[in-house]
Amino acid sequence: MTDSRQTSVDRGDSRIDGTVVDGVLHGTTRISADGAPVAVLRYAHGLLFGPATLFYPNGQPSAQLNYVDGKLDGKAVYYTQDGTVQREAHYARGVLSGESVMYFPDGTVLERAIYRQGALHGVSQRFHSNGRLAEQQLFREGKPLRPAEGYTSDGRPLGADGRPVPRWKRWWHALGGTPATQS
Repeated sequence: MTDSRQTSVDRGDSRIDGTVVDGVLHGTTRISADGAPVAVLRYAHGLLFGPATLFYPNGQPSAQLNYVDGKLDGKAVYYTQDGTVQREAHYARGVLSGESVMYFPDGTVLERAIYRQGALHGVSQRFHSNGRLAEQQLFREGKPLRPAEGYTSDGRPLGADGRPVPRWKRWWHALGGTPATQS
């Protein structure tokens, strides 16, 4: 026979409301502080399972997550306090897996990276606030395959010294010449 009961637990200014089945949380569970929602979680036999929403004190969602067997699984979206998407990431069995994108407050992409089993794998890119590429690097299983390539906010490549490569050197190199050592 299954023992199922609604339960509420108050601890100071916090409250948890949910259903306990055979001694573990099962179904929708709500957590609040000072009467405002903190989280809406779903459990299956004591483990987080399904969609979950976390909230800022102002009531706006801070994250929308998905769980399978107690681990993050699927798309996760994180928000700023004003409701703007801050980051989107994909998880598989609790580790980053797939594309992760971070945004500037205006919604422009700040960073785009691919993960496989929690490690960077593929091209990782960072962008200037104007949307132009700032840096890119290729990874395999978390290890860089070559040094990062940097760019100025107007698109010029950066040299090893961190300064923009003069245009004439790029043109000369593109024509098959070797860059001169003197300016």
